[in-house]
Amino acid sequence: MRVLLVLDGLDFGGTETHAFSLAKEMAARGVHVAVAARGGALANRFGEVGCPLHLIGFPTAIDIDEQRKQQLIEQLEAVMKKENISIVHAHQTPSGILAALAARRRGIPVVFTAHGTYYPPAELEEMLRLASAAIAVSPPVERHIAPLISKRVLIPNGVDMNEFAPRGCGGRQALGIPDDALVIVYSSRLAWAKAGICFMFLKACKDLKRLFPNLHAVVVGDGPRFSDAQNLVRLIHQTCRESFLHLVGEQRDMAFYYSLADAVVGTGRVALEAMACGKPVLAAGNHGYFGIVEPSHYAEAWECYFGDHGSRQGCSRYLLSQDLKRLLSSSSDREQLGQAGREWVRQQFYIKTCVDQVLDVYASLLKGES
Repeated sequence: MRVLLVLDGLDFGGTETHAFSLAKEMAARGVHVAVAARGGALANRFGEVGCPLHLIGFPTAIDIDEQRKQQLIEQLEAVMKKENISIVHAHQTPSGILAALAARRRGIPVVFTAHGTYYPPAELEEMLRLASAAIAVSPPVERHIAPLISKRVLIPNGVDMNEFAPRGCGGRQALGIPDDALVIVYSSRLAWAKAGICFMFLKACKDLKRLFPNLHAVVVGDGPRFSDAQNLVRLIHQTCRESFLHLVGEQRDMAFYYSLADAVVGTGRVALEAMACGKPVLAAGNHGYFGIVEPSHYAEAWECYFGDHGSRQGCSRYLLSQDLKRLLSSSSDREQLGQAGREWVRQQFYIKTCVDQVLDVYASLLKGES
């Protein structure tokens, strides 16, 4: 079994880090995994786990001229021939469509993992028409693709429980944060809806600062709205006459930043990674607000992928501040939520179990099974 993982690019994001977790675990099992992508900050990590990287100049949309399209398809065909690929696993469009067209020429099965409901409809339809089978990462995504492909399976994003595990919070000093501070970490790409949530989060922290004078907040992530976040932070610091909000940009070692936190605000993969690190999570994502992730509501949180693919209501500064106030007020509640969350992630989202399921999909296609 020789696998080609195909992504548009390798910048930090939920899709890309999930693909890396798959590659790392499969490579550890002796499966040959090659990668085709534009490149990006995660590129070196694939090399570190022994996955050859082929840089392909994928476009941002599939509507490119025919000559350029054929050049990319031929380039991908050459990669598949060189690596002797038996399975192509795509995670995004348009890179997945181009790879599927190349794979069809060589008679190679194609798996497509749908990571959300945000794909342009025409591109998603074409991708699923070309795919031999599809994987959905959450129940709403599975329902979204169901009318378009019959051969599909629900396999959640897997988390490496060794990489994302509880560790001490000694790194606070590097950011100028006192050891006895209450720290909230927010992580997402600062673009589109998630940038708006970040701004609500920063304003909620301003409201909470009066109740919790030792509060600090760390925002991990980059994107087109980063400068807007910087301007908002400057304004809040001027108003509060104190610096307590820390914008650290894109970071490679997310487990380190989760370790700084007393609580984490995030969605999707961020929520799973933070819970694996033993941290209580308040979930808000592209679709809207979910709230504190508690054992009694785990099934509901998973059903909507922590606010990314579904939600309870729209997100607001008030909702964020009220639920964060509750989390910050009780260290025992935070500890109990953290312990329960890590155990749930181990049971439901362990990368080894997820890779078992993905390899089963590959094997069934190679055998010609449904």
